Amino acid sequence: MFSRRIWQELLFIAVTSTLLGLGVNHTLIRRYVQGEFKESFFSSAEYPSIAFIPLAEAEELFARGEAIFIDSRPEEDYGKGHILGALNIPFEEQKKNDLIARHSLPQDQTLVVYCDGDECQSSVELAKILHQHDFASIKVFFGGWAEWIKAGLPISVEND
Repeated sequence: MFSRRIWQELLFIAVTSTLLGLGVNHTLIRRYVQGEFKESFFSSAEYPSIAFIPLAEAEELFARGEAIFIDSRPEEDYGKGHILGALNIPFEEQKKNDLIARHSLPQDQTLVVYCDGDECQSSVELAKILHQHDFASIKVFFGGWAEWIKAGLPISVEND
C-alpha cells in the first residue's frame, strides 16, 4: 500500500492546507464565532415556505412574470437602481413599521426577495418576516443586486 513517507506527506499537506485556510479566513471565522451570522441560519422545518434560488431561477421567474420581486435594501440604494418592477420593502424600515401590509401582496404569489449580494443578510431576514405573515412561496435570490447587474439583466432607476 502506501509507504510511511507518503502518509507523512499526506499529513503535511492536510495540516498545511488547514492552517492556510484558517489563516486566510480568520476574520470570517472570528465573525462567525462572535455570532454575527447566527440569525442568517434557519431550518427548513421552521421556515418551510423559504427557498434559496440561483440567478438562473430568478431570471426565469422574472421572464415569465411569475413572481413579485422585493428589494430589501434601504430606499436610498433602491433609488439608485433595482430589478425592473421590484417593490422596495427595506428590512430595517420593516422592523419599525409594517410595510408588508401597505403593499397588499397576494398570499399565494411567489415572492423573490433580494438585497446587495451574497454577503447581505437583509433578504434572509425579510424572508423570515414574510413567512411569519403566512406567505406560501418565498424565494431568496442570494446573489442579489450585484449578480443581477453583472448578468446585464433588466433594471430600473425609477420608482416603477
